[in-house]
Amino acid sequence: MFNQKSILILFINRNTFQIFGGTLTGIVTIEVPESILRDGDVISEDGAYTLIKQMVKQYILTGSQLFIVLSDISYYEKIFSSVETTQLENDVLNFFNVVPYESLLTKVYDIEKIKRALAVNKALYETIRQGFSLQGIPIKAIVPACVLGTFGTKHIMDVAMANEIMRNVDGLTKQSFLDSQEVNVPVSRPEEVLTSPKKKSQLPLLLGVFGVLIAILVIVILMQPH
Repeated sequence: MFNQKSILILFINRNTFQIFGGTLTGIVTIEVPESILRDGDVISEDGAYTLIKQMVKQYILTGSQLFIVLSDISYYEKIFSSVETTQLENDVLNFFNVVPYESLLTKVYDIEKIKRALAVNKALYETIRQGFSLQGIPIKAIVPACVLGTFGTKHIMDVAMANEIMRNVDGLTKQSFLDSQEVNVPVSRPEEVLTSPKKKSQLPLLLGVFGVLIAILVIVILMQPH
């Protein structure tokens, strides 16, 4: 169980942060400039850290754990119907490899017998984690909106959604991207593919052959009648 004041919900939409919980009496909405965050990409880490510091100071957010909820336009998702394990893994890997971020947080969710492969920009998560960590606020979980049931398609956190999250924090935490007990499908990024070992240099062999040819030529010249 938990004390509601110990949980701070951060709902992330395309360019808005909404916070609820802790010592707040309502939902606070903060517009994030595109110079800091644009379409899930972090444009300025320092700008994000400054914004978070201002948020924490202005709304007195310390003393809580951060529970991050990503709206469905903050991550990439693909639904799979395949039940054959090998084919599913291949399809999921192919999907993750085309998501346009350098590094990802990934997870395959089984929601109502439907496989959902999700990928979020890891740089976005790391920037938010670091920004709040610098203010003494640790991350409890980060979950996609699709685990919220009927609230999953909302792009704005209202009181009903916020209360639903608070009531189900323990269960939702088990759905976190960070759940260490969940076995994630490994992502093979193009830059991580091992290159084949370099072939050994052929120079020593060529020099040896050249030396033998020179020796033969010298012998032939010496054997010529004068």
